[in-house]
Amino acid sequence: TISCDPHKYGFAPKGASILMFRDARLRHCMYSFATDWTGGIYATPTMLGSRPGGVVAATWAAMMTHGESGYVDSTRRIVS
Repeated sequence: TISCDPHKYGFAPKGASILMFRDARLRHCMYSFATDWTGGIYATPTMLGSRPGGVVAATWAAMMTHGESGYVDSTRRIVS
């Protein structure tokens, strides 16, 4: 498991953070469930729960726009 802050060099807005897991088995441990909530079963795959998703959506859009090759090229320019 590794974390990164994509707002630094990932072209995402401040407040974005990514937690990456080696495999789905490890990611499964991140899910949070509340079965005794009066509104029914509440489950979330994020630590933010029901907070606004603008930062998440903007981070996803940046990652999809740049893609793996875009980030590899950017990293090469930064470290050279």
